[in-house]
Amino acid sequence: MQLNLKRFRVPQKSLAKYSALDVIKQALELMFEFSPSEKNYREAMRTIQVYSEGDEEMVRTMSDSFRVIANAVYNAYNGQRHAESLAPEILFLEGVPFETNELQQSFRFVGVRPPDINPPSVKRTVFLDEGFEPYKLLLEGKIPREKAQKGREEHWAKSIKATLNDYETALIRAGAEHVIPPKSAIMKMLTEIRRPATGRLPALLEREGITVNIVYRNLDVNEAYGK
Repeated sequence: MQLNLKRFRVPQKSLAKYSALDVIKQALELMFEFSPSEKNYREAMRTIQVYSEGDEEMVRTMSDSFRVIANAVYNAYNGQRHAESLAPEILFLEGVPFETNELQQSFRFVGVRPPDINPPSVKRTVFLDEGFEPYKLLLEGKIPREKAQKGREEHWAKSIKATLNDYETALIRAGAEHVIPPKSAIMKMLTEIRRPATGRLPALLEREGITVNIVYRNLDVNEAYGK
């Protein structure tokens, strides 16, 4: 909803005007009406091109917006299905609590049915950044993302450790940078520069006797279908 698509207008068509939001909705419908595929992705992008009628700024703005939304929708549903197959008792989510209708509103705004948040097996959901002040300041735009990472994974580890005592199976849904350590010394150095204080969650939990297994990683639908 922060993409501000409503303020754009595409050229007049058959005495009717289509907002950029209308075009994005049509592109998303083409992408997700049936199973997502490279063909549907290309058809969605072609739709944006047609309605923009050669306006390069319009094409760029709507294409960028479509990529963000399409990837979010694709991974929301894929992640939901995979989480259901694992049937965890507890779900740890990156971020802070939000109103259910906020999620539903965001999806419906672009004409997509909202996914469920929790698999039926989940008895408790824990938001890992709840009570972590730097993350609150980040959301308020008061500090940069880099500063919000300091001490964040330590906060997560304490929350996970305190909660797991009462449950058997758990699923963590978080950014890959927090749970997948760099594979080489060079990548580790680059990670420290670009995303300091990340990638240590598995080691922090291991100290507490908790093993983290990577069971699923979201793909970028734009890389998969947009080549």
